[in-house]
Amino acid sequence: MHVMLMTYGTRGDVQPFVALGRGLIQKGHRVTIAAPERFAGFITDHDLEFTPLTDALIALMDDPQFARASDPKASTFQKLRSLLAIGKKARGLQDTLLDDIFRAIEQGKPDVIVFHPKTFGALPIGRHFGIPVVMAQLIPSFIPTGDYPHMGIPDLGGKGRLGRSYNLLTGKLMYRLLNATLRRHICRWAARRNNGINARDLDIVKSCQSGAIRIIHAFSNAVINRPKDWPKHATVTGYWFLDGTAQTNPPDPAVQNFVERHKNLIYIGFGSMPGNDPTAMAEMIAKAISQSGGSDAAAIVATGWGGMRDINWPDNVLAVKEVPHDWLFPKVDIVIHHGGAGTCAAALRVGRPSIIIPFFGDQPFWTKRLHKLGVSPRPIKPEKLDATLLAEQIQTVFKTPSYRNNAERISQEITGENGIKTAIAQIAAAVKNSDGT
Repeated sequence: MHVMLMTYGTRGDVQPFVALGRGLIQKGHRVTIAAPERFAGFITDHDLEFTPLTDALIALMDDPQFARASDPKASTFQKLRSLLAIGKKARGLQDTLLDDIFRAIEQGKPDVIVFHPKTFGALPIGRHFGIPVVMAQLIPSFIPTGDYPHMGIPDLGGKGRLGRSYNLLTGKLMYRLLNATLRRHICRWAARRNNGINARDLDIVKSCQSGAIRIIHAFSNAVINRPKDWPKHATVTGYWFLDGTAQTNPPDPAVQNFVERHKNLIYIGFGSMPGNDPTAMAEMIAKAISQSGGSDAAAIVATGWGGMRDINWPDNVLAVKEVPHDWLFPKVDIVIHHGGAGTCAAALRVGRPSIIIPFFGDQPFWTKRLHKLGVSPRPIKPEKLDATLLAEQIQTVFKTPSYRNNAERISQEITGENGIKTAIAQIAAAVKNSDGT
């Protein structure tokens, strides 16, 4: 079986699909990953076939407007203006992405397509070519539920029938709005390209709810329990972790030596989030580490997110561009991060508590989940972040064993799952059902 895995976004959007691809290969399947061109080496290094999608939309993260939109010090008006400017640029680039998706599917001729919602064009294009499709989600979206509100809507904490009704309504409203936007964009693209794609009846939400699309969710039931009001074809598989590869190799000797020499070790990294003042951030981090544990505390800081590369760090802080999470996290005591799905999963997998500063997108949603699970104190708002507050939270986590205990309990549940195996079974079932067998 030739499986095309199609994803878009940052490393956190790509790595789980690489893990799934490795699992499929081990089962004897042929796998092609369609992803942003910048990940070509990462994907082919894992012996997976690769077909490129444009980098242009991801490059918007390097745009000064993106930095302003995520700047905690910016006013609401400034953030809104920046977001509108980015949105305008993104709309013009979506056609290029859809062109690449069309080309990848037309040339690859896979037996089944497993697509990330960011590559939503795979649904009508795959159907155009008569190829079964499976939606793969790293976050719970597109299926309304009474268990929790849509992640873009405030959680009022309501209980009982009224609370569930509110949650369900937020999901229906937001998904309908998103669905209409996607359909309109596909229709305009198809009309301009005159490629025969019929998207007038595209209804991703209806397809999700009716069972026309099988949906696999790559997170753990221990973190988000599968809602009982979801349709039966929507599965929570467990996380897709990339194991047994170069990703788990030890980093350079300097990092290993630092880890061996220090206790009360902390990891600090904010993924792909931009940094507007790297020097001020570095000074704040160094001060917080000093205040939190004196000479006993130490930190490894991943600087790739915000340009903190040419800083004169104190001896108890080691700055690295990046370091494998699955190698480092078991060796630290606290993970301080932005609440990205991948970092949350990596910390939970090894039973480490988190301190989270969420910026936007799905980050506040995951932050709330981890706080509710008792593995993280209340999140720090980016605009409130300073050395004193961060040091206080570090001290709280060190002095409160329940954070570590809860994380270790959840780790055991995650370890008992086999997300990749479950996902592969769902993909195979989708192909079998499409054949009418």
